[in-house]
Amino acid sequence: MTRVKTVSIVYRQPNVLLGLKKKKFGVGKYNGFGGGVEQGESLEQSAIRETFEEAGITLINPTRLGMILFKFQTNEQDHLVHFFRTNEYEGIPKESDEITTDWFHESFLPYKQMWSGDKYWLPMLLAGKKFKGNFLFDKDFKIAEYKLEEVTNLD
Repeated sequence: MTRVKTVSIVYRQPNVLLGLKKKKFGVGKYNGFGGGVEQGESLEQSAIRETFEEAGITLINPTRLGMILFKFQTNEQDHLVHFFRTNEYEGIPKESDEITTDWFHESFLPYKQMWSGDKYWLPMLLAGKKFKGNFLFDKDFKIAEYKLEEVTNLD
Protein backbone atom coordinates (compact mmCIF):
# COMPACT_ATOMS: atom_id res chain seq x y z
CA MET A 1 0.00 0.00 0.00
CA THR A 2 1.27 3.46 -0.91
CA ARG A 3 1.30 6.22 1.72
CA VAL A 4 0.14 9.61 0.44
CA LYS A 5 2.15 12.42 1.99
CA THR A 6 2.87 16.12 1.63
CA VAL A 7 6.11 18.07 2.00
CA SER A 8 6.15 21.87 2.25
CA ILE A 9 9.04 24.23 1.65
CA VAL A 10 9.00 27.83 2.86
CA TYR A 11 11.04 29.90 0.42
CA ARG A 12 11.68 33.55 1.15
CA GLN A 13 14.25 34.18 -1.53
CA PRO A 14 17.12 33.71 -1.03
CA ASN A 15 16.36 31.76 2.16
CA VAL A 16 14.82 28.32 2.57
CA LEU A 17 13.32 27.01 5.82
CA LEU A 18 14.10 23.35 6.45
CA GLY A 19 13.61 20.98 9.34
CA LEU A 20 16.09 18.49 10.80
CA LYS A 21 14.25 15.29 11.74
CA LYS A 22 14.85 14.19 15.33
CA LYS A 23 12.81 10.96 15.18
CA LYS A 24 10.75 8.69 12.93
CA PHE A 25 11.37 8.18 9.20
CA GLY A 26 14.26 10.32 7.91
CA VAL A 27 15.86 10.95 11.31
CA GLY A 28 19.06 13.02 10.99
CA LYS A 29 18.09 14.45 7.61
CA TYR A 30 16.99 17.95 6.64
CA ASN A 31 13.77 18.16 4.67
CA GLY A 32 10.69 20.26 4.22
CA PHE A 33 7.79 19.86 6.64
CA GLY A 34 5.19 17.19 6.11
CA GLY A 35 3.73 13.80 6.65
CA GLY A 36 0.74 11.64 5.89
CA VAL A 37 -2.56 12.92 4.54
CA GLU A 38 -5.36 12.12 6.98
CA GLN A 39 -8.82 10.78 6.14
CA GLY A 40 -11.07 13.51 4.66
CA GLU A 41 -8.20 15.98 4.35
CA SER A 42 -7.19 17.71 1.11
CA LEU A 43 -3.53 17.78 0.08
CA GLU A 44 -3.36 21.50 0.89
CA GLN A 45 -4.99 20.98 4.30
CA SER A 46 -2.43 18.25 5.05
CA ALA A 47 0.47 20.52 4.04
CA ILE A 48 -0.80 23.30 6.32
CA ARG A 49 -1.53 20.97 9.28
CA GLU A 50 1.75 19.08 9.07
CA THR A 51 3.82 22.28 8.86
CA PHE A 52 1.98 23.72 11.86
CA GLU A 53 2.53 20.53 13.87
CA GLU A 54 6.23 20.34 13.01
CA ALA A 55 7.32 24.00 12.81
CA GLY A 56 4.61 25.99 14.60
CA ILE A 57 3.75 28.14 11.59
CA THR A 58 0.62 28.36 9.45
CA LEU A 59 1.27 28.34 5.72
CA ILE A 60 -0.61 30.87 3.59
CA ASN A 61 -1.50 29.97 -0.01
CA PRO A 62 0.86 27.01 -0.48
CA THR A 63 1.23 26.06 -4.14
CA ARG A 64 1.48 22.40 -5.16
CA LEU A 65 4.41 22.14 -7.56
CA GLY A 66 5.43 18.50 -7.60
CA MET A 67 4.55 14.87 -7.17
CA ILE A 68 7.05 12.04 -6.74
CA LEU A 69 6.54 8.33 -6.05
CA PHE A 70 9.32 7.09 -3.79
CA LYS A 71 9.87 3.32 -3.73
CA PHE A 72 12.24 1.42 -1.47
CA GLN A 73 14.07 -1.91 -1.77
CA THR A 74 13.42 -2.37 1.95
CA ASN A 75 10.25 -3.04 3.93
CA GLU A 76 9.44 0.71 3.90
CA GLN A 77 6.10 1.42 2.20
CA ASP A 78 6.04 3.40 -1.02
CA HIS A 79 5.46 7.14 -0.52
CA LEU A 80 3.51 9.27 -3.01
CA VAL A 81 4.62 12.75 -2.00
CA HIS A 82 3.01 16.01 -3.09
CA PHE A 83 5.34 19.00 -2.79
CA PHE A 84 4.23 22.51 -1.85
CA ARG A 85 6.02 25.86 -1.79
CA THR A 86 5.07 29.16 -0.21
CA ASN A 87 6.75 32.36 0.89
CA GLU A 88 3.94 33.37 3.25
CA TYR A 89 3.16 32.10 6.71
CA GLU A 90 1.94 33.25 10.11
CA GLY A 91 3.85 32.65 13.33
CA ILE A 92 7.49 32.11 14.17
CA PRO A 93 9.24 28.87 13.16
CA LYS A 94 10.14 26.86 16.24
CA GLU A 95 11.43 23.47 17.25
CA SER A 96 8.96 20.67 17.92
CA ASP A 97 9.47 17.23 19.45
CA GLU A 98 10.00 15.89 15.90
CA ILE A 99 11.99 18.62 14.11
CA THR A 100 14.36 21.53 14.61
CA THR A 101 13.99 24.43 12.16
CA ASP A 102 16.81 26.23 10.34
CA TRP A 103 17.04 28.84 7.59
CA PHE A 104 19.54 28.23 4.78
CA HIS A 105 20.66 30.48 1.94
CA GLU A 106 19.62 28.84 -1.33
CA SER A 107 23.29 28.67 -2.41
CA PHE A 108 24.24 26.73 0.73
CA LEU A 109 21.54 24.10 1.16
CA PRO A 110 22.69 21.11 3.30
CA TYR A 111 22.34 18.52 0.52
CA LYS A 112 24.81 16.15 2.23
CA GLN A 113 22.37 15.97 5.18
CA MET A 114 19.29 15.57 2.96
CA TRP A 115 17.77 12.68 1.03
CA SER A 116 19.95 12.05 -2.02
CA GLY A 117 17.04 12.79 -4.38
CA ASP A 118 16.44 16.27 -2.97
CA LYS A 119 19.24 17.80 -5.05
CA TYR A 120 17.21 16.92 -8.17
CA TRP A 121 13.70 18.12 -7.31
CA LEU A 122 14.38 20.97 -4.83
CA PRO A 123 15.97 23.34 -7.40
CA MET A 124 12.92 22.79 -9.63
CA LEU A 125 10.58 23.61 -6.74
CA LEU A 126 12.53 26.73 -5.78
CA ALA A 127 12.40 27.88 -9.42
CA GLY A 128 8.61 27.50 -9.40
CA LYS A 129 8.62 24.64 -11.92
CA LYS A 130 6.05 21.85 -11.79
CA PHE A 131 7.48 18.34 -11.78
CA LYS A 132 6.62 14.64 -11.59
CA GLY A 133 8.91 11.75 -10.93
CA ASN A 134 9.77 8.35 -9.53
CA PHE A 135 12.70 7.45 -7.29
CA LEU A 136 13.80 3.96 -6.29
CA PHE A 137 16.04 3.71 -3.22
CA ASP A 138 18.17 0.63 -2.55
CA LYS A 139 18.52 -1.14 0.81
CA ASP A 140 21.05 1.54 1.92
CA PHE A 141 18.61 4.34 0.95
CA LYS A 142 20.78 5.39 -2.00
CA ILE A 143 19.19 6.14 -5.36
CA ALA A 144 19.05 2.99 -7.49
CA GLU A 145 17.20 4.74 -10.33
CA TYR A 146 15.05 7.77 -10.91
CA LYS A 147 13.05 9.71 -13.46
CA LEU A 148 12.13 13.36 -12.96
CA GLU A 149 10.58 15.69 -15.50
CA GLU A 150 9.14 19.16 -15.68
CA VAL A 151 5.42 19.12 -16.49
CA THR A 152 2.75 21.71 -17.20
CA ASN A 153 0.03 19.92 -15.21
CA LEU A 154 0.11 17.73 -12.09
CA ASP A 155 -3.27 16.07 -12.71
